[in-house]
Amino acid sequence: MRAFRLTAFHRIALLLAFLCLAPVLHAQKDSWQTFSYPSEGFSISLPSAPTMNSQEVPTEVGTFQLRAYLVESNSAALYVGICDYGEKALGRDPQTVLKGAKEGAVSNVKGHLIRERAITLGTAPGVEFEAENDTLHFFARIYFVGTTLYQTLTAAPINDPYPYVMRFEDSFQFIPRTR
Repeated sequence: MRAFRLTAFHRIALLLAFLCLAPVLHAQKDSWQTFSYPSEGFSISLPSAPTMNSQEVPTEVGTFQLRAYLVESNSAALYVGICDYGEKALGRDPQTVLKGAKEGAVSNVKGHLIRERAITLGTAPGVEFEAENDTLHFFARIYFVGTTLYQTLTAAPINDPYPYVMRFEDSFQFIPRTR
């Protein structure tokens, strides 16, 4: 009889714990917001407001400003990067630009490519890929629009995958760009 009470007690305790946690879990799921950046030409859904920074990045055709929007969520990092190559990108083959960006991203993290595929968002050509290094798994999409490269990337520990990768990645949209 004692074992039955203990089991019933545990069931009730688990039910109460679930009922107490359900609003918290629901709030975390629904706390995502869409952030729009008309000057950059995109919107994205994130679990919190991103920090933005910019840096000069040297490339084979010159130095360019990379603007990065970053959110840390649990043990993952969610990243959107924008780099406008201006006149230097006019007439360049989009697939060549995308290939160079993908290879540069994998090289920068000292990783190896797991898979890749060609994608589009609207009419914008892109590449989606996954890569890993010794500690992190990366899921990325890169698009080339006019003279601007857009990158979305999720990085998470190999043994702790981020459950909302596709929610983040699929929320990226182009919006009319203002300057």
